Amino acid sequence: MLLEKVFNEKVFSSLISHGCSALRLTDKQIKEKFSPYIVCVIDYYEKGETDYAVEIRFDDERCTITCLFDVNRRCDAAFVFFDYLCPLTDYVDYFNTRYGYDYIGCRWILPEGYLSMRVSKDDVCFMIGC
Repeated sequence: MLLEKVFNEKVFSSLISHGCSALRLTDKQIKEKFSPYIVCVIDYYEKGETDYAVEIRFDDERCTITCLFDVNRRCDAAFVFFDYLCPLTDYVDYFNTRYGYDYIGCRWILPEGYLSMRVSKDDVCFMIGC
């Protein structure tokens, strides 16, 4: 993951809004809502398990949002992946100034759901859930 030097609050806020706006929508509604962007529909098949996702690419913002769905094909989680990341403290500071924090759930509380940061060995993403 490459680092970005300047945290763009306006862009980040807009992407969190996009992720929130996808929650509870069907895959068809998401495709319609984000039709100005590149939208990719993915069917996963692994070890007898199937899963389904819709990815929305925001080229100008250098970001992808991946939507996962419940059994009724309504989005119940949106993951925001940036091509480049700022230092993680910039994101945490941004969240802490805008959202309350749920210490038990380890997540920030949004009006539409919650926001958490997922860190792996190779990547960092931001999960918006309902």
